Amino acid sequence: MKQSIIVIVLLAIAVPAFAKTHHEIFNVPCSELWPAVKDTLRNSGKYGIIGIDNNEMTASYNMGGNLTGKRINSLVLNSQGGNCELQVQTAFSGLVNNDEGDLKKRVDDSLAKLKAENASKPAATAAPSAQPPVAAAAAPAPEVAAPPAEAVPTTELTLISTPDGADIELDGAFVGNTPSTIALANGDHTVRVTKKGYQPYEKKLRTSGGNISLRAELDPIAQ
Repeated sequence: MKQSIIVIVLLAIAVPAFAKTHHEIFNVPCSELWPAVKDTLRNSGKYGIIGIDNNEMTASYNMGGNLTGKRINSLVLNSQGGNCELQVQTAFSGLVNNDEGDLKKRVDDSLAKLKAENASKPAATAAPSAQPPVAAAAAPAPEVAAPPAEAVPTTELTLISTPDGADIELDGAFVGNTPSTIALANGDHTVRVTKKGYQPYEKKLRTSGGNISLRAELDPIAQ
C-alpha cells in the first residue's frame, strides 16, 4: 500500500499535464513591464531562454528538470490601455509546479528593483542650449577729418559812389548799397551801380587778388 502511494505521487509529479494559459494585468505600460520580464528571464537563474523578440514582446523559455521534467513555457505582453497584460502559456506538470505564479512573483520583484534603480538615478540636467556668440559691438569708424577746403582766392573791392546810397549789382545780383566792401572771387566780374534819377554806372573787372577801390560818379538824368 505504501509503495502504491509513492508511485502515485511520483506520477503526479513527473507526468506532464495539459498546457494552460494565464492572464495577469500589471498597472504599468508594456514598455515598462518588458524590461522587468527580460531581467527575470536572464538573471533569476531559474529559466533557460529559448528565444526573445523585443519588437513583439514575446519570449519562450524552459525550466525544471530532475523529477519534474523540463518544461517549455512561453509568454507575450499585450497592451491594455495604460496597463499591460502578461499572458503566459505554461506546460506545468504534477501537483507541485506553479510555473506561472513563480514567474509573476519574480517579474514583480524585477519591476520593483528597476523602479528603485531608476528613482535613484540623478535627474538628467538639460544641457544648456548653445547660444550664438554675441557679436561684439562694432567699433565706430574713426572720424576722418575732412580735408580743409581750399581757400578761394579773393579780391576785396571797396565801392563808393557819388551820390552814395546807390544799389550795387555784382554779375547781375544785388549785393548791397554804396559805400560797401565786397569780397570777389578772382576772375572776370561786372559791377553795376544804379540810383533812381541817375545814369547807371557799369564796370567790368578782372580780379587776381589784393584790394581794389572803385568810385562810381553817377550823372543825373536830364529832365
